[in-house]
Amino acid sequence: MKSFIHATALVIGTAIGAGFLALPLSGAHLSVPLIILATLVSVFVTYRSSVMAVDLNEFYQSPASLDKLCRMHVGKTIFVVAVTSLYLLSLSFLTGYFACFSDMLCAFLPVNRSLGIVASACGLFLILSLQTRWFSNLNSLFVFAFLAAILLILFQIATRCSSGMIETQTNLRELPCFLPVLFASFTMQTVCPYIYNNLGGRRRQVRLALLLGCLMPGLIYALWMICVLKTASQEPAFWQRLRAHEVSVGELIAFLCDTLPYASVGTVLKTVTALGVVTSAIGYGVGLLQSLQNVLPKPSARFVICLVPAAINLFAPNLFIHILTFIGMVSAVFTIFVPYYLTVRHMKQRSLSGLFCFLFGVAIVVCEILYEWK
Repeated sequence: MKSFIHATALVIGTAIGAGFLALPLSGAHLSVPLIILATLVSVFVTYRSSVMAVDLNEFYQSPASLDKLCRMHVGKTIFVVAVTSLYLLSLSFLTGYFACFSDMLCAFLPVNRSLGIVASACGLFLILSLQTRWFSNLNSLFVFAFLAAILLILFQIATRCSSGMIETQTNLRELPCFLPVLFASFTMQTVCPYIYNNLGGRRRQVRLALLLGCLMPGLIYALWMICVLKTASQEPAFWQRLRAHEVSVGELIAFLCDTLPYASVGTVLKTVTALGVVTSAIGYGVGLLQSLQNVLPKPSARFVICLVPAAINLFAPNLFIHILTFIGMVSAVFTIFVPYYLTVRHMKQRSLSGLFCFLFGVAIVVCEILYEWK
């Protein structure tokens, strides 16, 4: 039971991360029904694609990441595609998390951006150096503290919002930005081999952990976007800046803190956002570490995982939303296209749900191309 709780917490913590902050920034032009529909579709695709990854582990009788399965069982081309997309996906996520965390530190503490990035890298390195038992307990503590705090914040924000719908005109031209960010916000498939291994390959428990790990972020994301956008729409000046994509992560959190009734609740909100970024960074760090230590010594792999995102942030700042839209496209390659290919080609399994996931992945790639051309 304890292993199941830790596994579910890892999935939830990995899925809920920078998207918690990026989604209100990219979804201000969309109606509530469209936000809910897109969220439901993303939950379904994330769950089904993660099940494909687990089924491949079971089929090959090996709790290994997709890139390792490709190296062992398929040709070099697919292996190169898988490993390249995995490294791009994980390092891009960590780059986005470092940028997000340093932005929050700069907004609430007297530190400069470079110091915030270095602190993020050092913190992740120390966490990845912990023993498995300590790591699991610490991560689960972070996740459940986050869930308890976010429920409090949502209640406080919801009670201060006036009744009625968000007064906005849906602009479908914003979908090419919103959909990749939304899909990237759910991505957690890199931890599937870790989950499969820790639960001893027990199929029912693995699937239940993945299902709960997808549903909980979906519920939180939907409620969070609605509450935040409703609150922002009541302040015309801030609402206009939000819709013009001129609001940073730190500014958004500061605005929400100002709307809350008590200073202590604002402190909880700052802690919540930090925990959301930390738990997701831990999940992606673990997934990438499991892959990199196949080719590098474990200490060197930890160093690379922390150094590369920090260096990118130091030399190319202000990439937060651009990184998340790019992640959506790379995520489609690694979490949908590669497992779908292996499922159809090797397991000889074809299903409507798998085809739907594939078509959704194509839509994400098209959205990213349209967003870059805009």
